[in-house]
Amino acid sequence: MKKVFLAATLVAALMVQACNSGQSTDGTTDSTSMDSTEMSSTSDMATDTSGQNPASSDPKAFMEQAAIGGMMEVEAGKIAQTQASSQRVKDFAALMVKDHSAANKELMGIASKKSVTVPASLPANEQQHLDAMKKMSGAEFDKHYMGMMVQDHDKTVSLFQAGSKNSDADVSAFATKTLPIIEGHAKMAMEIQGTLK
Repeated sequence: MKKVFLAATLVAALMVQACNSGQSTDGTTDSTSMDSTEMSSTSDMATDTSGQNPASSDPKAFMEQAAIGGMMEVEAGKIAQTQASSQRVKDFAALMVKDHSAANKELMGIASKKSVTVPASLPANEQQHLDAMKKMSGAEFDKHYMGMMVQDHDKTVSLFQAGSKNSDADVSAFATKTLPIIEGHAKMAMEIQGTLK
């Protein structure tokens, strides 16, 4: 499915999707394999064959990437509000649900205005990751979720920086307006991650 997205420049980067489930066969989290999966998917999905991010030139590519990433942030945030043990992590998750829901709603309005159909559900690998997260709890969940948030927001900042240069005025304005919010999320995620043991 990734190849289809890549071919159609549906680079599911952004606020974006985290990784495969990261679960080993014994049910424990394997952060090493998850990190390498994320790194390879970032490079695969963030650029086209010319080395350029299609989100900077293709309005549809940006909207599709942003929609998938936004959905992932909202759904992961909902899980974190119940599975996390740290109140700071839960509060961050609530902010993710609030801010990304608002951005998603605005993005849907732009897509509708331009007759662009964006994905209404997550790709299979992102859904599998969410399903695996539902089986985690406590400190294990907190570390996993905040690590995911740091990586996702790094990708999302890059996506929205590219989107701010998009040739479509509405897409560019949306990305430019939303970018500082995402940069704030990225900073908060790094700060919270640094407090987890």
